[in-house]
Amino acid sequence: MLKMAVFVDVQNVQETFERQGFGVRYDALKDYVLEHFGLKRDEVKFIAFVPYKRDEDRRIRLIDALAFMGFRVISKVIREHPDGGLKANMDVELTLEAVLLSERISQAVLVSGDSDFVSLVSYLSRKGVRVTIIGPGRASTSVELIRMADDYINMEEIPNVLVSRAMREPEFPQPFEPGSTVPHIESVPHEEPPFGETDF
Repeated sequence: MLKMAVFVDVQNVQETFERQGFGVRYDALKDYVLEHFGLKRDEVKFIAFVPYKRDEDRRIRLIDALAFMGFRVISKVIREHPDGGLKANMDVELTLEAVLLSERISQAVLVSGDSDFVSLVSYLSRKGVRVTIIGPGRASTSVELIRMADDYINMEEIPNVLVSRAMREPEFPQPFEPGSTVPHIESVPHEEPPFGETDF
């Protein structure tokens, strides 16, 4: 029976740690969550939200790797505005998924430091869901987000999750051959994003 859902804001996590020269082992993060909360794999749904550029091979390989690790992957192509700006977050998609699952879970883990999720955490708490934030360091995690949650875990302190980019990083799978399929990957339509242009 499902007890917990883990929502991973990959863009927020990747941007934060890449600036510091670190890669992220999402398999180690998954193992830590299961051990920390004392839950079995079939009691937890892991969902990763990953925006990407069409020609960004490394990010596409990460999407494939996450799927093989047992994450349900929701992805979409990054939108580029006429002024050159980029819409690279998936706040709406993550929020919708969390709201829809809130009736089935008693605990939620949000892996992000983004203050845009304060209202979502408040909503889940009012629904009786216990919310834990795993944030990418205290300096990179919104104080308001930490205050709103039931618990906070500093991702920098989780063993084996961060790896120096100077060291060899875990290999991502090679791109798939045409016609092959990857489980747990959903692509959000680029032309018609949910709820239009407005972020949550």
